[in-house]
Amino acid sequence: MRAPPRPGRPQHGTALLEFTLAAAVLLPATLLAAEAATWQTVRQTVQLALMEAARAGAVSHAAPATMKAVFVQALRPLHGGDASRQARALREAALLADAHPWRIEVLRPDARDFRLHARPGLRIAPAPGLPAIDNDYQDLQHARRAPGQATDIFQANTLSLRLTYLHKPLSAPLRALLVALARGAQTPPARQGAAFTPGLAADDARGYAGQALARGLLPIVVELDMEMHSHPADWSRLRPWPEGMVSGACRRLRCG
Repeated sequence: MRAPPRPGRPQHGTALLEFTLAAAVLLPATLLAAEAATWQTVRQTVQLALMEAARAGAVSHAAPATMKAVFVQALRPLHGGDASRQARALREAALLADAHPWRIEVLRPDARDFRLHARPGLRIAPAPGLPAIDNDYQDLQHARRAPGQATDIFQANTLSLRLTYLHKPLSAPLRALLVALARGAQTPPARQGAAFTPGLAADDARGYAGQALARGLLPIVVELDMEMHSHPADWSRLRPWPEGMVSGACRRLRCG
């Protein structure tokens, strides 16, 4: 009579292979989900910070120093509310980017708005000697406007900001992908069939956003318009501006 067959050995090799294959599929998906969640959190935070900066600017004659101070304060939740930790993180980001880690362009009111709508003789205590646009009685000003003006008093009393915030992805593979995309965007169109990085304009490829990509950073761009609640002053006449704040549109790496 034959002895009953012995139970087979556990298939350790097969189990290890199955685990490896599953990990190879799940790990990238997990990393991608973590990156997406982090990006969404950062974007929401910087968008809220820009809104707070715009609110401060709307009641402070669009003073760039005031907007910067409020913006930096509103970014603190990204660093656990710790001011020293935030300062250290911003210094490290500036070294990595070889530029300021964020930029706010004050797009409006612009030079044309002040040329057309600045009220002669309007004096503002925080901005002595600077031209200013009257924020009062805008309907009456609009009714008295000269025909054919390029902008109206309502547009001139609108604060328009554009933020570019440089976000460092968590994973090295994604940072490497951004570097590769930046190299593609900086290649002349004749050599690579005009295959520019999606969302990165040709004139940005070698500018502030382009350099950020080339260093593995992801530029987050947010634009915001807000009605002024004080007389906008022409701060563009003052130099230097607070670091990170720019008068007018500038996508170059360095702005004067």
